[in-house]
Amino acid sequence: MNPYDSGRVPSGYGFDTNWALWSSAVAAMRAEQPNPAVIVVAGDFLAHHFPALVLAHHGKPAAVAVATMRRIELSLKRAFPHARIVVALGNNDDPCGDYRMHASGPYLNALARVWHRPLGNAGSYVAALPNDDRAIVLDDVYWSLFYDPCPGTRSNAPERELAWLRSALAATRAPQRVVLVEHVPPGIDAMSTLDAHRFLLVDYMRQADESAYLNELRAHAPQIAFAIAGHAHRSDFRVLGGVPTIVAPSISPIYANNPAFLTLAVGAGGALRDYTLVAYDARTARWAPEFDFDRVYGARRVDVATMLAAHAAIERDATVRQRWAASLVAGSPVAEVDAGDWRAAWCAQTTAGAQFEQCAHLRRRLLVIPIVGALLAIIILASVALIVLRAGSFRLR
Repeated sequence: MNPYDSGRVPSGYGFDTNWALWSSAVAAMRAEQPNPAVIVVAGDFLAHHFPALVLAHHGKPAAVAVATMRRIELSLKRAFPHARIVVALGNNDDPCGDYRMHASGPYLNALARVWHRPLGNAGSYVAALPNDDRAIVLDDVYWSLFYDPCPGTRSNAPERELAWLRSALAATRAPQRVVLVEHVPPGIDAMSTLDAHRFLLVDYMRQADESAYLNELRAHAPQIAFAIAGHAHRSDFRVLGGVPTIVAPSISPIYANNPAFLTLAVGAGGALRDYTLVAYDARTARWAPEFDFDRVYGARRVDVATMLAAHAAIERDATVRQRWAASLVAGSPVAEVDAGDWRAAWCAQTTAGAQFEQCAHLRRRLLVIPIVGALLAIIILASVALIVLRAGSFRLR
């Protein structure tokens, strides 16, 4: 959200959300589902480069951040007075800067009052869901590859976050089920890897933290109904650590994606039956369903088995693959995955690390990096040696 953009027309490609787009999105949500039991926002409430944006308008980043979130919260409560709102914090949501999270302090306390959630535990908490299920909400930005502690923040925040998650999962007792809500998904950032022309493998999380996290997921997979992540500005799904994960789209169209949100049909025991992608088309100024998991993949539920079946269908069926690729950007004409590079995004659904390299056929390209680096080092050393020799020869003369 760019709190300074009060234009009457919803923001377009290359820009973050303005109030006109947000109001339009909330109205579309209400039209799709007037009385949802739960609303989930998987982080990144605030515009990119938020502190610099606020300072350019002579404001105080923390105060403007809290005021912006309060306005978002009020609009959701007015539209959906009976819904339980579950929110995770994203890498853009701290006035300290991008990926620079406070693990405690006045700012988190202020957000806790806005969202009526106990965010004091480094931004993570447990929330009650219908049917006696639980949402375990992670501030997993601490595990991000780019996490940089704010001044005065504990340096062991990533380790403390993992210990807290382990404790929260252990406290879940059958027949309770867990829905994990996080901002950063585990695995590979396929779009950034493609932007690097496949010469650089970009992870969402630091490998050690991701490995420990996925081990916890595997150990507690029977308790976890599904997970919801955000961050990527792309709508997709993943199966890592034995847990079906939905990657939610963004309302912000800054990366040339159409603004979009999901509606989830959740049954008894936290079982996810279906989800639908609803997108905004600026050409028609209308919101409409763009993609439905059940209809595209022929599934009656959304779990590990059906996600893996959908993953296989994307590889073998060109028509399914085209619909999936379009859904990544919510139907935007600015397609990001085409016939030549779809494997990177597809492989990221189920693999990470060395397995991803093999699946996406990246190993040969990635081997080029150390070879080129070694050649450059040799050239630099040879150049330095030549300069030293010439300098010595000059002094002798």
